[in-house]
Amino acid sequence: MSKKPNHHGDLGMPGGTLLRQAAIKVLQAVDEGEKVDQALAATTVSGPERATLQWLVLGTLREYLLLQKLSGLLLRKSWREEDRNLGFLLHLALFELRHGQRPAFAVVNDWVEMVETLQKTWAKGLMNAVLRRFLREREALEAQLADPDLGHPAWLAARLREAYPEQWPAIAAANNRPAPLWLRVNTQRVSPENYRELLLAQGLSCHGVDWSDAALCLPESIPVATLPGWDAGWVAVQDAAAQMAAHIMAPQSEERILDACAAPGGKTAHLWALGARRLDALDRSAERLQKLREALFRQGAIAHLQAADAGDPESWWNGEPYDAILLDAPCTGVGVIRRHPDIRLRRQAEDVQQAVSQQQRLLEALWGCLRPGGRLLYATCSILPEENLLQIRAFLARHEDARQQAHPLTGQHLPGQNDMDGFYYALLVKAE
Repeated sequence: MSKKPNHHGDLGMPGGTLLRQAAIKVLQAVDEGEKVDQALAATTVSGPERATLQWLVLGTLREYLLLQKLSGLLLRKSWREEDRNLGFLLHLALFELRHGQRPAFAVVNDWVEMVETLQKTWAKGLMNAVLRRFLREREALEAQLADPDLGHPAWLAARLREAYPEQWPAIAAANNRPAPLWLRVNTQRVSPENYRELLLAQGLSCHGVDWSDAALCLPESIPVATLPGWDAGWVAVQDAAAQMAAHIMAPQSEERILDACAAPGGKTAHLWALGARRLDALDRSAERLQKLREALFRQGAIAHLQAADAGDPESWWNGEPYDAILLDAPCTGVGVIRRHPDIRLRRQAEDVQQAVSQQQRLLEALWGCLRPGGRLLYATCSILPEENLLQIRAFLARHEDARQQAHPLTGQHLPGQNDMDGFYYALLVKAE
């Protein structure tokens, strides 16, 4: 389960009412299609309460479909459309009752009082009765929530069961746990050995991977600003699976390299750290490109940035072929559900084909920007075969000048394997 608040009183602090109000608003925004990171950023909650808000919101989103099932068992009928915010309140309350540290009576009382802030006093008695019924019948109710499919939309659970019949229970379990905090040491600024010592001096244990001494994993998230040398760019937050990209690319200083869908910049900065010195980076969003610029500046990395659609080379390419291209393609993101639990709500079955079409468009456009003998690394944070293995098979069938090159880090990585996110990599080489 998610990281818990540090003490029993977090949600009962003087600012607890504002925190709970913010949590309801964030869930409502996500329900309307906004990303949870953006919704959280729009709140005014700060300080120690910020961590509590994130624990509460992300944990509730991680169990959202399960909590919907539980709410259905507790209620006689569904909420009216105009009362959906009561449903968000109930989900948050149930999550805290299931995983929080405060006494149950305090949790129930505080969330029941929150009903008045929604100007729906008529529902106080109902909310009180429902929450107290959960406490009375908890064991029997929890027994009906054991199906791993409950944590995923039905369409996604069906696809993943079909694609990974043996691995599905492990995938579901991994998706239902919070992700650990993976760091990438900026070897241009500090050695991994020295950074490990700095973490240990703060009482922070970590482990790594056998293919990179710069990838370090902390079991639980902490505020990144408290990490040693964060402001100085000694370290970046980046899952180990995402760190594989730059290692597979193995950039050389003389090579002309393109990061085609670069924001928020983790892979761009990593390519620089591993030696890329003629580095171009694109992103369609000027806002995301600014975040990329800030990330590169903090880590001392340099790249030529353009706000452009990588799938429309005529709008940005000068005609000089690239030696290597990284295409971290737009995808459904179902490999990083544990890190972005709102994907469970925002993604729909029809999004898969839209992602596949976009990926194909980008592959076709960028292949023409690659020199003969050059390499293109295709990457997604999805685990759906349509976006990965089948996408690459179809591309190879269309292009006689393309071959797939083996590498120890390419292929499909599933969520939870070695504590990493779900990622896919395919290294393509263009015939000379």
